[in-house]
Amino acid sequence: GTFSRLMQTLFKDYGWQLVVVAVCIVLSTIGSTSSSLFLNRFITIITDGMKQGWNAVSDSFMQTLLMMSIVTVVGILASIIHTQLMAIISQGFLNKMRKRMFTKMEKMPIRYFDTHSHGDIMSHYTNDIDTMRQLISQSLPSMFTSALTITVLVIYMLYLSVWMTAIVFVAVALMLIVVKTIGGRSSKYFL
Repeated sequence: GTFSRLMQTLFKDYGWQLVVVAVCIVLSTIGSTSSSLFLNRFITIITDGMKQGWNAVSDSFMQTLLMMSIVTVVGILASIIHTQLMAIISQGFLNKMRKRMFTKMEKMPIRYFDTHSHGDIMSHYTNDIDTMRQLISQSLPSMFTSALTITVLVIYMLYLSVWMTAIVFVAVALMLIVVKTIGGRSSKYFL
C-alpha cells in the first residue's frame, strides 16, 4: 500500500517526466544490449568477406557499422537524458515530500512531540527521505533496466536458437538446484 501511494504521488507530480525516463531507459538498454547483435553480424560479414572478397561485403559492412553507431549514440544520449531527468525528479520529489511532511507535522498535537524524541522526528526528514531518494533515483530504474535487459537478451537468444535457449534454461535450473542443495547441506557446518 505504501509503495502504491508513493508511486501515485510520484506520477501525479512528475508524470510526463517519468514517461520520458522510461522511454530513455528502453532506448539505452537496447543500445547497450545490441552490441552482441552487431558483433554477430560483423562476424558473418567478415566470414563472407574472406570467402567472396572485400568488395562484395563492403557496403554491408558500412551499413552495419553506421547502424551500430546510430544505435550506440542514441543509447548514450538516452542514458544521459535519463540520468539528468532522474536527478531533477528525485530532488524535486524529495523537496515536495519534506514540505508535505512539515505541513502535516505542524498540525500534529503537542502530545506527539512530547512522546517522540527529537531524533526520531528528525530521522523521518533525513533517513526516511534519503531512503525514498535511493528508491526513486537508483533502485526503481535499476530494476526496470535489469528486467528489460533480461527480456531483450532472452528474445535475442530465442531469435538465434530456440534449442540453445532451452539448454541454457535447463542448465540454469540445474545450477540453482545444485547450489541450493550444496548450500543447504553446508549451512549446518557453518553453524
